[in-house]
Amino acid sequence: MNERTDLAELRDLFADQPHPTAERLAPARTALLAEARTKRRPWARPAGLRRVSLAGGLVTAMAAGVIAVQTFGSSAPASAAEVLRLAAEAATATPWPEPRDDQYLHYERLAETRSENGVPNVGPRHITGEVWMSVDGSRPGLLWHKPPTSRPQDPEYKRLLTRCPERGPGRPTYAELRAWPTDQEQLRRKLAERGDQVVPGKDAATRTWYGALNILGAPVPPEQQAAIFTIASTLPGIETEELKDATGRSGIAVTRVDNLGPKGAVSRESLIFDKSSYVLLGGQELVPGYGRELWSITRPQLTDVLPAWSKSVKLKGCV
Repeated sequence: MNERTDLAELRDLFADQPHPTAERLAPARTALLAEARTKRRPWARPAGLRRVSLAGGLVTAMAAGVIAVQTFGSSAPASAAEVLRLAAEAATATPWPEPRDDQYLHYERLAETRSENGVPNVGPRHITGEVWMSVDGSRPGLLWHKPPTSRPQDPEYKRLLTRCPERGPGRPTYAELRAWPTDQEQLRRKLAERGDQVVPGKDAATRTWYGALNILGAPVPPEQQAAIFTIASTLPGIETEELKDATGRSGIAVTRVDNLGPKGAVSRESLIFDKSSYVLLGGQELVPGYGRELWSITRPQLTDVLPAWSKSVKLKGCV
């Protein structure tokens, strides 16, 4: 499997942490807890906890086990497809900033990872990343990794984010996503192409699902976000459950189960939505017996410039 590129501004949240074993250094995705090592590695993430990795690649699932799924009351939507339909409506109904290409999207990305059965190198960890993302990618972005209040001894670091042309196109910029089609068939093909970087060679539905997860880990224009949710609602194997995001908010989740965890282990990939508004809160990946990763993202604000302190941040290569 070939390494995949991912959300550059999230990759480095754990770039300076000790690196787990190399067993699972396979194609990867957003790596909010990106596997870390003593030296930086390309933007890639192992298959397993592959989507928005919070603390490092999960090396091996201990056991598939039985998963306890919390269910909703009778007032909840009857199906995962209905949840995604409501999320699509919410995406375009909720006020959203319309940025210029020369602006930045400023938002926070929170992530948490927890292990099960005492598995090492996974967690618990909780991080907050403050991100300034160039709308069209023409200027360096900025990442501020802030240690949680519960672990003030964790390292804090700030990094300018520039693109590495030699590493391929990476994640589309917000401006590029704004130009993506909303036509269902055209967008489905683009998502499947994106998903092929995450889970190459898998069936079209699986590639489309992972392509959608890959794109939704950072701000997405409302029309495209709505179209992605509509496409996801047609995929087989989706179900609902109740989950909490990385902030502790309880939401209604749409989960797809597969055997793409390490060594064929069960993996549950989820998108979590607000129970009332159906706005996207974040997501989770769970490999039973090994651990889970949670993430959430705040709504972006617009700014014309980076904070003044960014002038003192040294550029440390590209991402």
